[in-house]
Amino acid sequence: MRRLLLVVALAFAVQGIVPESQAQLRRANRALERGDTEEALNLANEMLEEDPDDHRVWNLLARIHGTQASASPMDEYLMHVEAMIEAYNKVVELRPQEESDIGNRVTIFYMQTFNKGIEEFNNAQAAVDDSELRVEHYRNSAKHFRASAIALPDSVGAYVNWAYASLGAGDELESVEPMVTALEFGGPDETLYDLLARVYLTNGMEADALPLLEEAVEAFPENADLQNYLLNAYATTGQNDRALEQYAGAVENDPGNAIYRYNYGSLLLQAERFDEAIEQLQEAVNLDEAYIDAYYNLGAAYINKANAVQQEINTLDDDMRARRDELSEEEEQAISDKIDELAADRRSLYEVSIGPLESAKRYAEMEDGRSVQEICAALFQAYAQTGQEDKATALSECAGM
Repeated sequence: MRRLLLVVALAFAVQGIVPESQAQLRRANRALERGDTEEALNLANEMLEEDPDDHRVWNLLARIHGTQASASPMDEYLMHVEAMIEAYNKVVELRPQEESDIGNRVTIFYMQTFNKGIEEFNNAQAAVDDSELRVEHYRNSAKHFRASAIALPDSVGAYVNWAYASLGAGDELESVEPMVTALEFGGPDETLYDLLARVYLTNGMEADALPLLEEAVEAFPENADLQNYLLNAYATTGQNDRALEQYAGAVENDPGNAIYRYNYGSLLLQAERFDEAIEQLQEAVNLDEAYIDAYYNLGAAYINKANAVQQEINTLDDDMRARRDELSEEEEQAISDKIDELAADRRSLYEVSIGPLESAKRYAEMEDGRSVQEICAALFQAYAQTGQEDKATALSECAGM
């Protein structure tokens, strides 16, 4: 009987032995429960050194970083969020059957931090009398939305709100990454294209703006702002030939599009191809009778062509004066006749410019807040060059003279 009891006692003693790794895991969990995240983290890292594929330790590590994220200052917040998600992903990799449970935890975290982002954003908008506090709230909001994106990387809403919060804080360059990613995951978005293009163009990033804007214009061909941004990007990068080629093709494919006609005509005007520019801009106003910018550029095309004629007159006159001693009377008369002919052409061009410029002024005055000073200045020049001094004088104040 005594021998039997001894065997039972020995069996009981063997069953009571706990592996060191399990004991350490328990100590780490207890440390986390009492809020000692540093001890818990040190124990978890020691265990991973011994066995880097222990899913239980990775799960613990995720919870440690989750706790640290909620208690850390904002400059450390994202570091812990990234570490938490990395640890959860490792759990799923090592133990796929826990994917559903881990997914639920991550989704809950996403919702919590997304709501914190909204709360901070609203706090920023409410802090109208304290610019520093306003910026701080916007930056905190951006970090929370960024954390949401780390948790669920395919959440377009997280990226969009992250971008808006960054813009609210004045951190334009910080808004680039979330806007690019939102467009990648969410597809074409007119507002995001506009915002991102403006960030690029105001920060000397025209090379990045070009492919974005070409994509944007293809998706939203009626958006005049996007069209203008694209022209600006082409001009800034010295790619006028590329712009002309693109808009020539656009007009050919869609000849009834007034915006395409306007943009193509404006590019031709910049290239000093005046007759072609006039043709396209005239078509633009034929298609849209209230197209202010097209009327203005049409008038400008006539004026610029007139100025080019004046340059030709000046060249002929200078040449005649320089060679007067060697020119025959007939040769000199021929040059004078040519100058008179060109002068008549120049006056005719100024006269023709008045109609579209007056239309531009009339329609512009119908728009609230629309400046007409540039239009008035062009009209002033046209009136003055055609002998209409009274009309020119009447426009002098509007023209800023």
